[in-house]
Amino acid sequence: MRAFGVLGLVLAWPDVAFAGPWAQAPGDWYASATITQEELEGIRGNRVELYGEYGFARNWTVTAKSEAVAYELGGQFDKEFWRGTLRRQLVSHKGWAVGVEGGVVHGNSLGGVFACDEWGAELRVSGGLSGVRGGRNFYTFADLVTIRHEDGCARQRAEFGYGVDLWRSIFLSQQLWIERGNKSADSNKYETKLGYHFDWADLAVGYREEFAGDFDEHSVLLSIVFRR
Repeated sequence: MRAFGVLGLVLAWPDVAFAGPWAQAPGDWYASATITQEELEGIRGNRVELYGEYGFARNWTVTAKSEAVAYELGGQFDKEFWRGTLRRQLVSHKGWAVGVEGGVVHGNSLGGVFACDEWGAELRVSGGLSGVRGGRNFYTFADLVTIRHEDGCARQRAEFGYGVDLWRSIFLSQQLWIERGNKSADSNKYETKLGYHFDWADLAVGYREEFAGDFDEHSVLLSIVFRR
């Protein structure tokens, strides 16, 4: 069985895009939790993702992510992962933004025996555009990511996504991940989420699926986002 990855990046607030190249304003924060029910080659699993950002200086943001997945088979297929990074927004002009991000990682969100499980470093270069078109808030972004672990495992990933307010408080976001690695399995994944902006938080439901790969994997998810 090949490994698989749910490389989630939660973006559920289209009028101000989080992650990608954008930095939080000093003192502002963003936190999300996502619960995913998955099926990999007929094997069921559950995943929990926690993610947060905090703007501690102008154009500087610290981020943290924790992720764990457990399958009904247990054992070697269960995985835990965490990441801590610093993001620097380099450019902001007429809605366009460019940023860089780097930090440390441990473990991996890939399920299976071929995952990278040791300490490592991640470097990310991002570009994006956010604003209002036709009276609707939107964002779009592209990220290039390289990750190297001390055990020699290396991965490269491209992430593309967008979000838009459809009507009043209803929003849509979609994302695509393409990942290649020297030890982990290749992954091509897309996600679609539909959500609602409440005054106190954003709630969204979604669907992820592996496509054009050597294995069959799909999942449904529930996401909640808090922000200031």
